[in-house]
Amino acid sequence: MGSRIVNSAVLVIVAAIVMIPIAFGIAMVSANNRGKRADGVIQIVMLTLAGLPEFVVGILLVALFSTTVLHVLPAVTIAGGGAPPWSAPGSMILPVFTLVIAVAPYVARIVRSSLLEVLDSDYVELARLKGVPERVVMRRHALLNAIVPGIQVIALQLAWLAGGIVIVEYLFSYPGIGASLVDSVRNSDFPMVQVLAMVIAAVYVGVNLVADVLSILFTPRARTAIAS
Repeated sequence: MGSRIVNSAVLVIVAAIVMIPIAFGIAMVSANNRGKRADGVIQIVMLTLAGLPEFVVGILLVALFSTTVLHVLPAVTIAGGGAPPWSAPGSMILPVFTLVIAVAPYVARIVRSSLLEVLDSDYVELARLKGVPERVVMRRHALLNAIVPGIQVIALQLAWLAGGIVIVEYLFSYPGIGASLVDSVRNSDFPMVQVLAMVIAAVYVGVNLVADVLSILFTPRARTAIAS
C-alpha cells in the first residue's frame, strides 16, 4: 500500500502546485477589474466550474483531449512494469487538471473576497494617496494580508482532495489509494478500507495543522500573542 499512498500524494502535490498560482492569479485579475465586464465573466466561469462534479470535468477533458476531437493525451494513466505514474508525465496531465479545475474556483473566489476587503481598507487607501503604484499595492499590501484566508481554504481543498481523489483516480485508472479503496469496498476487504480511512483522516488532521501554523506565522498579531 505504500506505493499507492506515494502515488496519490504526488498527484495531490502536483495538483496543488499548479492550482495555487492559477487560483491566486485569477483572484488578483478579478479583484483588479471589480465591477467590470472581465470580473463578471470570470465570476460566471468560476461559478460554472464550481458546480461541475469532478467526474464530469474528467469525462469532458477525456472527450476533448483523448478522443476524436484532439487525441493528444492518453485517456488513462500509463505506467508499465510497476513503474510510478510520473514515469509517463503525459498520462498525468488530465488527472492533475481535473483536480485543479475541481478546486481552483473555490480558492479563487475566497481569495478574491479577501482581496476586495483589504483593498477597501484604510491603510491601502493611504498607500494609494502616497502615490504607490496599484500593482505594488496589490502585491505588497493586499495580497500579503489576504493570504491567511487563502491558506485556510487551500488546506480545506487539499484535505478534500485526500478523499475526493477516489473518483478521479478510478476514472483515469491511476494507481493510488482511490483505486485501492474502490477495489477494497468491492471485495469486502474491511481491514484495507479501515486502513485507507485512517490514512485519509490523518491527512485531514495534518493538513489543517499545517494551515493553522502557517496562518499564525503570516499573522503578526497572532505571533505577538504567542510570544507574549
